[in-house]
Amino acid sequence: MSRDASKYTADAGWLSPHPSPHRPRFTLPPGAVDAHCHVFGPGDEFPYAPERKYTPTDAPKDALFALRDHLGFERNVIVQGTCHGADNRALTDALRASEGRARGIATVRRDVTDEQLKDLHDAGVRGVRFNFVKRLVDVTPPEVLLEIARRIEPLGWHVVVYFEAQELPELEPFFAKLPTTVVVDHMGRPDLRQPVDGPDFSRFVELLRRHPHIWSKVSGAERLSNEGPPGYRDFVPFARRIVDAFPDRVLWGTDWPHPNLKSHMPDDGDLVDLIPHFAVTPELQRRLLVDNPMRLYWNAKPYADIPGTTVFDSDMSRKGYHLNMFCMSLMKAANRERFKANERAYLDEWPMTEEQKRGVLARDYNGMISLGGNIYFLAKIFATDGKSFQHAAALMTGMAQEDYAKMMLSGGRKYEPGRKGGA
Repeated sequence: MSRDASKYTADAGWLSPHPSPHRPRFTLPPGAVDAHCHVFGPGDEFPYAPERKYTPTDAPKDALFALRDHLGFERNVIVQGTCHGADNRALTDALRASEGRARGIATVRRDVTDEQLKDLHDAGVRGVRFNFVKRLVDVTPPEVLLEIARRIEPLGWHVVVYFEAQELPELEPFFAKLPTTVVVDHMGRPDLRQPVDGPDFSRFVELLRRHPHIWSKVSGAERLSNEGPPGYRDFVPFARRIVDAFPDRVLWGTDWPHPNLKSHMPDDGDLVDLIPHFAVTPELQRRLLVDNPMRLYWNAKPYADIPGTTVFDSDMSRKGYHLNMFCMSLMKAANRERFKANERAYLDEWPMTEEQKRGVLARDYNGMISLGGNIYFLAKIFATDGKSFQHAAALMTGMAQEDYAKMMLSGGRKYEPGRKGGA
């Protein structure tokens, strides 16, 4: 597509990204995620939306990824800029180019199709953004936004909301209704001239306290601070209050390339160096920068590295739903007889995966657990086979039942340094 040069001239006074941010003095924890940043254009390849309320300078994916590496981040979460409207092509192009190191937050309209949502998911999108800042967008009616939220819930996506502090009382009932995780951009843009324990910011803290599905980004120091760079000291107590109170529901991002800033263009190295002032321990820093974004965007569990353990959480429950319902059906004698008469035919009545069905036929209990089987439900299979729980446990540990019984009677398996797996 040819570019009309005048069409994409940046707004007067628009500030381009800092040309040479310094390398942070603060060493980021391994696997750190910049969980709020953007790509804009290039306009000749990904045109800006006709209805946009600002025109930026181009901020393409290559520049973002170079900044990622320069600052020491491993991954990005890229948020669709309002200048692109609901045309997510620049976003998805960046996600695909990241080779799995980026996830995205899209903007979609009410008429988005299931096929389009699937394409966005396949590209790496994991949420949608609802913007309530009237100077940036024409606000969509809440009933339409709620409809969109219900559409994306089955995908495991969440909603990101952007609003200004004075709008919170009006918006809270709507946020409470949303069926997904909700992530608030920039702590709801508090007025940092007010006391950190004053009524305005306390209202935001209470929002998080009352609604455990709501998270907050503790970003935007360069956007909110009245004191300014390099220290942004008035930002620190607000961010620290949120991090200390809700360590498992906070995220942080650079907000590169810092759209619509008028006062100054920040050095992103300064923003990274601010982190240990409000996330003051290595544990809080790891949760903020690694555990929380990995859990939300890459479905990574902080307990996934426990040797020999599969945790039956909500994701596993969803994954193994039909397998577990098949197991529960065996509580009825008639169903047990049908299953024993023709196991494959009975299994084919259930919308399980082929891998789950093979696990049942092979009585591979460890395999079934990894596919979402809950041991409470799986017990119905070995009861149908006339086997005891002890027999099944021996199978899962690779031991003869007699040896397993002796081991348990003698106090359980002895600790062996370096051994992985097993009970």
